[in-house]
Amino acid sequence: MASPSKAARAAIAQLRSTRDKRTNLLDVAKCAGWAKREGARMLFLPECLGFVGDSAEHTLAQADPPLGEDTTSRLYRHDYATATHSSEMSSFRRALSDQIKLCATSPPDYNMSDCDAGDLSDWSDTSFISIIEELRYIACESKLWISGGGVHTRAESPPPSSSDGVDDKRREKIYNTHVIIDDEGRVRACYRKIHLFDVAIPGKVSLRESDTTLAGTNLVVCDSPIGRLGLSICYDMRFGEMYVDMVQKMGAQVLLMPSAFTVPTGRAHWHALLRARAIESQCYVLAAAQVGKHNEKRESYGHSVVYDPWGELLADAGGYDDAESTGASQYNESPVRVPSIIISDIDLDYISSVRERMPIQQHRDISKYSD
Repeated sequence: MASPSKAARAAIAQLRSTRDKRTNLLDVAKCAGWAKREGARMLFLPECLGFVGDSAEHTLAQADPPLGEDTTSRLYRHDYATATHSSEMSSFRRALSDQIKLCATSPPDYNMSDCDAGDLSDWSDTSFISIIEELRYIACESKLWISGGGVHTRAESPPPSSSDGVDDKRREKIYNTHVIIDDEGRVRACYRKIHLFDVAIPGKVSLRESDTTLAGTNLVVCDSPIGRLGLSICYDMRFGEMYVDMVQKMGAQVLLMPSAFTVPTGRAHWHALLRARAIESQCYVLAAAQVGKHNEKRESYGHSVVYDPWGELLADAGGYDDAESTGASQYNESPVRVPSIIISDIDLDYISSVRERMPIQQHRDISKYSD
């Protein structure tokens, strides 16, 4: 791949995903079209971009197949798809393509509009849709690289059974997977979320990601048209040491933190954590976010943002902090319009300039610490 230009444009999406995979993917296609219109090289999507389940069982049932090595090596072929439901899938792919083209050619004031996807009523069965395969199709159609910031993919095999009497079906687990897809539909990198969100705040938040999800073990960095990307997902952002390694040992320039942050933790910590990661790493931080009410149990904070290597906020899509002025019920139970994108130019020369003026990376010498 050719080296990225010193300044390349990124598009960061904000979504309100639900249990409806088709609608979610059509929203992604809109964002791809808008990104294309704005001259972006790459589109960044949040955690849970294609599906937010109503329960743990629902999430397990709707997870993508395991992400095999063949997926990361082959180009996307437009005739590669399901053997069943072929005509229905073909019509859905046409709708995805139409959305990309419509939004790519729409005037800027249509950026937040509801582009017409046609009648969705015939698309009732979503169980066979692979979110990653549709992202690969969207990448090819839009000629964009895509960061799929969080897709539930089945583990290659369930954890070993034991004699404790628990049903084997309940032992099945998934990975929360961040994929990077190039403009020819190849999966260039795959990161499995390491830090799982098992948190209980009385009266506010109670989530146990580990009930359904296995933790990954490997840090992942990937070259792209906008720079060298350090991959992570949501709760990972609270563990600064992983980013130190991605920057110091693996050369990351742009840190990705796609998320579906809860509203209470978002209001308390979202901007502080992201800005801190940008300042201490001297990297751009791109955080695509979910926003609004996904179902009766789950709601996300929003505020897709970009921070630069000096810690300056370059772009913010808005979220629940603006709910009083916007009216959350006005836009399909979101405080801001969704889907939407924000745009930012990533300047690799600026990273070098910041690091030269304040050489934090050279000064971070753990050998100076004593026990």
